[in-house]
Amino acid sequence: MPWMNRVAADRIKQEFKDVEVEHTEHTTNLHVKKEKLLELLSFLKNREGYRHFIDFFCIDFPDRKERFQGVYILYNPDENERVIVKTWAKDGKLPSVQNLWACAKWAEREAYDMFGVEFEGHENLRRMFLWEGYPYFPLRKDFPLQGIPEVELPSLTELMHGRTDPPSHDYGLLHTRIATLEDLERTEKARLQKKAQLVLNWGPLHPGTHGTIWFLFDLDGENVVQCDVILGQLHRGMEKIAENLHYFQFLPYTDRMDYISAICNELAYVSAVEKLLGVEVPEKARYIRTMFAELQRINSHLLWLGTGALDLGALTVFLYAFREREKIMDIIEGNAGYRLTSAFLRIGGVHYDLAEGTLDVVKAFIKDFPKRLKEYHQLLTRNRIWLRRTKDVGVITKEDVFNYGLTGPVARGSGVPYDIRKLEPYAAYDEVEFDVPVGEVGDVYDRYLVRMEEMVQSLRIIEQCVSKLEKLPKSAPYINREHPAVMAPKEEVFKSLESMVKNFRIVVHGEKAPKGEVYVSGENPRGELGFYIYSTGDSKPYRLRIRSGALYNLSIFPKLIEGRTIADAIALLGSLDPVVGETDR
Repeated sequence: MPWMNRVAADRIKQEFKDVEVEHTEHTTNLHVKKEKLLELLSFLKNREGYRHFIDFFCIDFPDRKERFQGVYILYNPDENERVIVKTWAKDGKLPSVQNLWACAKWAEREAYDMFGVEFEGHENLRRMFLWEGYPYFPLRKDFPLQGIPEVELPSLTELMHGRTDPPSHDYGLLHTRIATLEDLERTEKARLQKKAQLVLNWGPLHPGTHGTIWFLFDLDGENVVQCDVILGQLHRGMEKIAENLHYFQFLPYTDRMDYISAICNELAYVSAVEKLLGVEVPEKARYIRTMFAELQRINSHLLWLGTGALDLGALTVFLYAFREREKIMDIIEGNAGYRLTSAFLRIGGVHYDLAEGTLDVVKAFIKDFPKRLKEYHQLLTRNRIWLRRTKDVGVITKEDVFNYGLTGPVARGSGVPYDIRKLEPYAAYDEVEFDVPVGEVGDVYDRYLVRMEEMVQSLRIIEQCVSKLEKLPKSAPYINREHPAVMAPKEEVFKSLESMVKNFRIVVHGEKAPKGEVYVSGENPRGELGFYIYSTGDSKPYRLRIRSGALYNLSIFPKLIEGRTIADAIALLGSLDPVVGETDR
């Protein structure tokens, strides 16, 4: 995707004399002082058309006087251009931009939670993932990877017989702090000030939440007066882990975020690393990646369809969807060796060449699947109950899409054709033909229709990939063997001393990346999954930010559910289709 053009950058420079414009190899950055931040962002949104909020996060530089740098990524839908705005927090404080973009409320709370940066003017600056009263900020550089062991957990033997020497246990007595019931109660009260009759807890363990999410509903009868979402039930610190691993080591972790679309996660990540390292991907690998990413998209949409229909009482669709989903899982398992967290991709290509017979099985699937899609439509699309539960529920406007940073089917259901595969093609998406379906009303029903049509378009892409792969010779390379940062395939390591030495070097020392920064994203089933990498020239990223499409899509839920009933919450949440492993990361 192009970055801000030089003409627009010159206009900004004329308007803001003290703004520094930086054109790097992979980005365009605007450096602004904290005092001018709101003015610049308002100008970018209202005058220059950068009205689509993509992400906000912080980078910690503990050796600097102004320690925390705030980074904003914005998108201009008219020009199809991105820009990055950077500013330094003074005394650990930045102005809140939630009046410009509503989703900044969640992004700023995450930065406060992870770094301790305070945001002046924020309406309710609370923890995002951790509980109220937790004294530390995990993404700061001085916070240890293993946490701070400070709570003693004695063994049962010690409680009964006292401490022995040698000890009666084989684990350390000190552990990191965990939340108590009092902490959780304090967190709940801090999130929602009761206005109506009853505060209802939905989750964190409820089949309708599709994961461990904790919703708070302030109810007047069955109508929701206000709502907040407490995340963090599954928080695993992926960004912190990434800073302590070589680039190739982090790839399996991406599978465990949106675990319904592991290959799509891997594709977005390796694309970012390959851009940073300058790795060319062979043609065969690009088509294999594209084919499997689209199979994974159908796989994910089938799970959404089956569980979303089940939530509203349609059991048959759930059983039908899992019938087809099993066929896709078999194809993935037959090539990657794993069904769910596949770790199939590699920096520079894919782990294995296609297994024998894969293309024949895929062709059989794409021939059969249209008939199955027709069955789903017959069961739901004109079903009176389905229409009553989905039509005019959770209407999202185009302006909401930009203000809440919405992407994926949620944005396209509101008529915004934002699709990374078209706007910034990666893998082989610029070499295949497909359409981007969009909705008109932006309700739950439109989001249903968009995802149904996306499965049709995925079939088109897969069919073209199969046709291309059948024409390529069997000996065509599936991984870039020449680049020094790309690990050699296992079969070569067993036969070649050079390959063994190369892999040994990468495993032990990693491969140093050039200094600089990249932001690359992929079109996941749940929206834009982006990876921002800030490199200081080491073999590990200094900062790796994961832009979650599911998190931003979920941020609009409290607004949409206000004034509606609890029953609508089930349909609305299903239409947003969040996966908690990605929202919590």
